[in-house]
Amino acid sequence: MTRLTRLTMLAAMTLGLVACGGGAKLGGGEKGAAQAAFQASQPVGRNGNTSANALVRQALASGALTVSDSHPCYKGGEVKWSVDLTNSGQTGTFNYDVTYDGCNEDGKNEYNGKMVYAMRFDLHPDFTGLSVITTMKGRLTIEGEISDYIEADVALTMALTATSAHSGNVTMVLDGSIKTSEGSHVYTQDTLSIVAGELPKA
Repeated sequence: MTRLTRLTMLAAMTLGLVACGGGAKLGGGEKGAAQAAFQASQPVGRNGNTSANALVRQALASGALTVSDSHPCYKGGEVKWSVDLTNSGQTGTFNYDVTYDGCNEDGKNEYNGKMVYAMRFDLHPDFTGLSVITTMKGRLTIEGEISDYIEADVALTMALTATSAHSGNVTMVLDGSIKTSEGSHVYTQDTLSIVAGELPKA
């Protein structure tokens, strides 16, 4: 086999690998999409005391009208959020513009892109104690073991303690839609039990 032939075959194999992409598609149907959305929401809502909502309330108490901050993700990368409080007053729900920069929550996958969030805390009949209601609207890409995307316009309701979970089952109530390469999944106050810290492969 000539050197030129070997180089041609190597180039073809390399192009084939590039075309296939680095990871598998997200699987699991509506649960898999919910797991991906839950994982993306964690750095913004984690624990309540360190969440975007808590920082905004601190800013309001100090008299600040615009807030921007960044927060590290569990396994690397970060989220950056900003909010304009000029017309928000002292109460109500705040909208956060959140940018993901290589945000890694499971040690296997990174999120990049933008979401608009709103958060509030409430009591919910499906959970004991305080729950957090997080609405998400936007699109994120996922790169790593999974190579896919989520396009969300959905509200997630869960126990406040669930926002820090990186293993085990988490119960959530979902209302809205999440789109992935599998298709669009629509939720109408659906209660799902998902696995934290995992993204299922197709």
